Amino acid sequence: MFHVKHSIDYLDFSPESVAETKKLFKDNESSLVEYVSKLMWWNKKINLVSRDVSRETLMRHVEHSLTIATSELYSKASSIVDSGTGGGLPGIPLAIVSSDKEMVLNDIVSKKITACKHMASVLKLKNVEGGARSVEEVQPNEGALLVSKHAFKINDLYGMIGRLPYSGVILLKGKDDVRQELEGVKGSLQIKVFDLYSGFEDPFYKGKALVEITKKK
Repeated sequence: MFHVKHSIDYLDFSPESVAETKKLFKDNESSLVEYVSKLMWWNKKINLVSRDVSRETLMRHVEHSLTIATSELYSKASSIVDSGTGGGLPGIPLAIVSSDKEMVLNDIVSKKITACKHMASVLKLKNVEGGARSVEEVQPNEGALLVSKHAFKINDLYGMIGRLPYSGVILLKGKDDVRQELEGVKGSLQIKVFDLYSGFEDPFYKGKALVEITKKK
């Protein structure tokens, strides 16, 4: 059952946010293309993303990751934790476009973090660090923001990080999954679900959402 103390708003992803996402992509395209090349190289050695994924599809996932940078929660945070990062999505693209923010890449699989650290080094990203541990073992800076791309259900995530001092959470996940994933979450959350397809009008974004979560004050 949906917890009555939670509030949830379903919103369109604005044309302005789409334009900002595309500008970030265009302004940093050479570095983002280089990242995708390194990701494909590493993916032949260890399973970071689907084995048969194309370069074009990976570039779409990079653009998808950059939607997070349009969020007010993101703009206010100086420290970002990308948990369940896998091959560095969304954290490495965000680090490329946000050199002023500290980016902590987190995954429970150590070889994935090894690959991410190598890619960050090759890309000369000075604002990236990585750690192979469970998300509940990460010690975030006060007010850090947690981001993740299709790695956690909301109730599972808050069961692990509920007491940690995050300013909020931004998840890229299915639009229709949000309400049912609030079952069992303690406390009261404020949730905004931005329908990415409404903004991009692109089949790639069908059913996808940017989900902002904060604790009610």
